[in-house]
Amino acid sequence: MKKQEAPESSPFKHDKADDSPGFLLWKLIAFWQGKLAGVFGEFGITQTQYAILASLLWFEEQDEPPTQARLVEHAKLDKMTLSKAIRKLEESGLVRREPSTTDTRAMQVRFTVPGRKLIHRAIIAVERADDEFFSCLTERQLESWKALAISIIDGNNA
Repeated sequence: MKKQEAPESSPFKHDKADDSPGFLLWKLIAFWQGKLAGVFGEFGITQTQYAILASLLWFEEQDEPPTQARLVEHAKLDKMTLSKAIRKLEESGLVRREPSTTDTRAMQVRFTVPGRKLIHRAIIAVERADDEFFSCLTERQLESWKALAISIIDGNNA
């Protein structure tokens, strides 16, 4: 049997996989999503649905319009993903869509009573998971992590 020859040059830029910031991000996301999968399972919602519901509650508390367009921008979801997720949330009786009172072209997304109760409990559970997940960092490291994450988001927010 003939020995397979190695390629002339590797396409990899880094000597070690963990030198790649993108691969580190991938691993971090995998850990994070694994942690949250159990949390969301308790509430019967997905991570995308949680992002929508938490954003809606944030909008209410900040007195911002709860429109679908605003949700797309705030949660960084594409329009089709958002639309499908809201449809599922409506079918589950957690939200309802209604025409905006200030913009006839816009649809607002509003909580139902069960939806509001669910998101309050889910936020508490997710914030507890946040605390556990990031507890391996010192307070200073956590502040640096958040600042770096915001810089990356802002730098890629086209």
